[in-house]
Amino acid sequence: MNTRKLLVSVMMLVSVLFSACAPAAKPITVPPTVVPTAVPPTAVPTVAPASTLTTFSPKTFDLPITFQYGPEWKIDSEDSSEVVLKYKDYDGEFLFIHPKSTKVAGPAAPYSVIPFPDDFANWIQAHGLFQVVKTQSVLVGGLPGTQIDATSACGTKITWFFVGPGPGGWNCEPGGHYRFIYLDDVHGERLLIMTVGYVSAQDFTLMVDAAQKVLDTVVFSKP
Repeated sequence: MNTRKLLVSVMMLVSVLFSACAPAAKPITVPPTVVPTAVPPTAVPTVAPASTLTTFSPKTFDLPITFQYGPEWKIDSEDSSEVVLKYKDYDGEFLFIHPKSTKVAGPAAPYSVIPFPDDFANWIQAHGLFQVVKTQSVLVGGLPGTQIDATSACGTKITWFFVGPGPGGWNCEPGGHYRFIYLDDVHGERLLIMTVGYVSAQDFTLMVDAAQKVLDTVVFSKP
């Protein structure tokens, strides 16, 4: 064997030996395809339903007032002297009263009929038909007034408030709850707002809370 052939044989032998000693190649692992989780679209906020409030504008009531009320209220009557609202099926009313054509019962028996007082807040506190619980200053439609919470102190049914030219009026009866709000200057006129209920104290609280929501919408326009 010549030298060249011997060298080639040796190189081939070395190559075979190196191949035998080399570690086996690791198989290449292909990660599985990850399917992205579908992200739900952002929830669209529920659109508030259209307002169910009704706007009151006077047809015959003498004062320039507007307000809004919800479906728990209904307008029971309206004339030049008053607007009367009823709350659900409760035994009571929520009223806006223009005092210029009203009269009241005097402060003591036999309760003679007298003109509506110039200072209603002091008059109602001194009257024997009511027990005043609390008084405080309030704003209605941006105008200052006095709020008076009271209960009935009459032992029997007595008509104490007369509205308009007829004999009709509002009675004081045992078990009554009252909230009066008196404004003595609504562009030169007076306004009495009254919530009255012959219901439990808890139900009357519901009435005055609902009435307050109406009062929060009151707007007085200049005549």
